[in-house]
Amino acid sequence: MEVILKRTYHENGTNGKLYHGKQLVCFTIELPWLQNRRNVSCIPEGSYEIRKRYTKTRGSHLILEKVPDRSGILLHPANNALKELKGCIAPVSKLDAPGIGSLSQKATEKLQNLLFEVLDRDEEVFLTIQKQIDMNVVDRVKAPTPKFFKVLRTIGLGLAAAGGAILASPIALPAGIVTVGGYLVAGGTVLGAVSQTAVDDKCEEDE
Repeated sequence: MEVILKRTYHENGTNGKLYHGKQLVCFTIELPWLQNRRNVSCIPEGSYEIRKRYTKTRGSHLILEKVPDRSGILLHPANNALKELKGCIAPVSKLDAPGIGSLSQKATEKLQNLLFEVLDRDEEVFLTIQKQIDMNVVDRVKAPTPKFFKVLRTIGLGLAAAGGAILASPIALPAGIVTVGGYLVAGGTVLGAVSQTAVDDKCEEDE
């Protein structure tokens, strides 16, 4: 089994999203990247085996194996990376700021329930850590989101309104401007309608 942590780096902390396949399991917070220095830096990107371990102080928990130049790197609850972490990874339910999250205990239990079940069957689990790569403009067009369509709908409504204002002008306007107004109304109306349909369809899929 593999879970993937996609990181976003900031000056005061590292935020992440932890996935199992395409399913978002939880968010994460870590220390900022400071060249893998002990106690002040998050660990390097890479693939690490996750093992289940038990101690009297922590009970059953998750630990990463063979982290370069580091030891004792755990997946454990924390809501403030700078104050509570020394290199470990903290699952959180919500990201509030760089290196700061909330409801960490809840997120940690959710992750443990997922991984303990696999580890208890003596199956291997690996954590792959990588940098989050944001989509460029072309990718966003290829994989538009509801927000993208909502923006298009707003543009369409604006164009239609502008065209309507031209056509409804009490002043006699040149034929060319009137024609442009007609095109704006038609184009804006179509763009708005198509975008609204896409938003509605996307919302139904999300439900």
